[in-house]
Amino acid sequence: MLAKPGRHHACPVHGGRDGFRLFRDAEVSGGGICNSCGAKPDGFALLMWLRNWRFPAALAAVAQVLGGGSKSGQLSARPPVRNDDLNRQGTDQRIKALLRHTWTEASSWDAPESGLLRTYLRHRGLVPEVLGRQLPLRLHLSLPYLEDGVCLGRYPAILALMSCAGGQPATIHRTFLTVDGGKAPVSSPKKLMPHASDRSLIGGAVRLGPASSVLGIAEGIETALAVHQATGMTVWSALSCTFLERFAPPDGAERIVIWADRDENGAGQRSAEVLQKKLEAKGIQASILLPPGSGMDWLDVLNRCGVEGFPIRSG
Repeated sequence: MLAKPGRHHACPVHGGRDGFRLFRDAEVSGGGICNSCGAKPDGFALLMWLRNWRFPAALAAVAQVLGGGSKSGQLSARPPVRNDDLNRQGTDQRIKALLRHTWTEASSWDAPESGLLRTYLRHRGLVPEVLGRQLPLRLHLSLPYLEDGVCLGRYPAILALMSCAGGQPATIHRTFLTVDGGKAPVSSPKKLMPHASDRSLIGGAVRLGPASSVLGIAEGIETALAVHQATGMTVWSALSCTFLERFAPPDGAERIVIWADRDENGAGQRSAEVLQKKLEAKGIQASILLPPGSGMDWLDVLNRCGVEGFPIRSG
């Protein structure tokens, strides 16, 4: 039996501490919910999200566990009915339409109506004007905040586009705000929107600048922006330590600088080491830079030490 379904745990995809839980009826439905990606109503949907599988692969895996696979590894059951594919296509179309609508409704960071976005960045110790005119962030003035499919209110939100490993748009990361530029008083002020089944987040990143031969990667968006502000280096955001481990650099990247978090539990450093080994195995130079103190990230360094705290300087 499952131990206390319904309790919050670390998300198996995004990491953290409490971003995921199984439904209370998980022993029957197999479903659960990620605070970033939303609800997965049954076990198949959960497996497809967790393993980045399509439905036939999830079905085959379940059949193997239950002893239903053939000796050749192929399913003896009939292939999934076409209605499932049609339903999935319809869902994907709705997701893509929602993403397009949300993005086009928002304003660029330097628009007059995006003052709240600039205020939030300044509260975090960042200077929008220094970050450059091409800062790929937008502000939506009123987005619904949902938990378990229930709207708990509407808030302004900063939007950042997360791309697949190949650079195709995948989904939108949202940071919900208060009217004075702080984080919204909700359980998960930072959330990912859903993504279509033909878009994978594995290997992807929030591309906070153009691809280049020397590229930085960090976990959080603000951390990546802090490094860029202090050093001038283009730094992308993986959003979490789990995604950091799986980051796939763009074509032409020759050197990756991993601006790791020095978490007290060591999670950020471990993920950086996993990524470094993976990149070096592919012939890509990779180095890890860690903040000086425990529990710090590079945004903390910027706010406490200024640009002098960075081992690489602009210019």
